[in-house]
Amino acid sequence: MEERRESITGVVERIVENSPLLKECLASGVANYSSMARMIKPVVDEELGFDASVESIKVALVRLSRKMSPLDVSSVEKILGETSIEVKTRVTVMTYDSSSTRDVLRVVSGVQGARFLSVVTGITNVTVMVGDEQARLFTEGVGSKPLFYQGGLTAIVLVSPVENVYTPGLIAYITSLLAQTGINIIQITSSYSETVIVVSPEDTMKAFNVLNDAISRARKKSGRRV
Repeated sequence: MEERRESITGVVERIVENSPLLKECLASGVANYSSMARMIKPVVDEELGFDASVESIKVALVRLSRKMSPLDVSSVEKILGETSIEVKTRVTVMTYDSSSTRDVLRVVSGVQGARFLSVVTGITNVTVMVGDEQARLFTEGVGSKPLFYQGGLTAIVLVSPVENVYTPGLIAYITSLLAQTGINIIQITSSYSETVIVVSPEDTMKAFNVLNDAISRARKKSGRRV
């Protein structure tokens, strides 16, 4: 029986470690252990291969919470307090296979007067974010069809001090705020001083308000004018 409890504990720890939301709730001491145990029980059962009791999962969560320290978000809040937020509407996101990278970059080099343009190259694909009015340049100029194409989106741009590059947890904090309010992130990129978050038009106001409120709270804590 003791062996089973240890197995349950190990599985629960792994589940929590892989979920920023669960981890934050446990670390901050606001978790309802019974509700959380019932929520993760199907995953625990699948991992263990047998039917674990809710009570044993709850015990594992309680033990884990006692070993965790509250998350220190002071460095994240410092960056947010110095962050500005901009919104770009009517944005198209296109993703091409990496074999089209040369064509994509050729089209990019000919784009003039773009109100918004971002290109991210990866190992297997290349993604373009551009104003809807210039998306046609890519669909006609690139020799292959995009793997993904969606227009009419909104890009929320967070412009932060360069220290954001060295601040652990900033992106996780931002995405957690959005996830907690049911906002789906279609595309996200982070670079030297900018974080670009693409959402649907329906989520635009909610996402803006969530992020703007977080920035305002951070500024109030630091004594900066909101």
